[in-house]
Amino acid sequence: MTAGFSLSAALRFDNHEGWVRATSHRFVQELGSGTLDDRVLRGYLVQDYAFVGTLTSLVGLAIARAPTMAGKRLFAGFAAVLTSDENTYFERCFDSLGVPPADRTAPVLWSESQQFLDLLIAAGEGGYADILSVLLPAEWIYLDWASAEAAKAPVRFEHAEWIHLHAVPAFADFVNAVAREFDAATTLLDDAGRQRVADRFRAMVELEGAFFDATYR
Repeated sequence: MTAGFSLSAALRFDNHEGWVRATSHRFVQELGSGTLDDRVLRGYLVQDYAFVGTLTSLVGLAIARAPTMAGKRLFAGFAAVLTSDENTYFERCFDSLGVPPADRTAPVLWSESQQFLDLLIAAGEGGYADILSVLLPAEWIYLDWASAEAAKAPVRFEHAEWIHLHAVPAFADFVNAVAREFDAATTLLDDAGRQRVADRFRAMVELEGAFFDATYR
């Protein structure tokens, strides 16, 4: 890991190639330009929604394991967003894109989606730092690509709102706060623990790019 940085910054630097792959992917560029094919978007949303419930549960574990009230409040606010604004966005898109009920509740998972689920579940079986090691890169990558695409302002809500949810100042504040929580939590780990969270961070970065690739398969 890169010396002279906080662990969060070092891990982002060390995973630069995978980070750029995800944040500059064709998927996010087409989302920003409003040219994303409905078939591609539909597949993405169906698969992404399949692990939103698990993600929300992981955030619940972060609330439970956060050592301070500030940390608990941070993740309680994020859980509120996941279960309100983000959930409503999915439901509206499913209606507008004609997604059948079975695909909304029990879709056949892509291998990448199953890997996401497995990674989230494994992190939830660890400690606070383990949970943050997957939450941080997942949300940080979305902040980065959405911030880059926000100025394009596509017309359709299916494109624009997904960008907006991840480009607002409140989301940037959240991601920065999670990075601080991660850096504080990892100071308590031994070398093996730090390597474990680094491996999970890297796995999440690689999965983000692979998941975007899969939307065009």
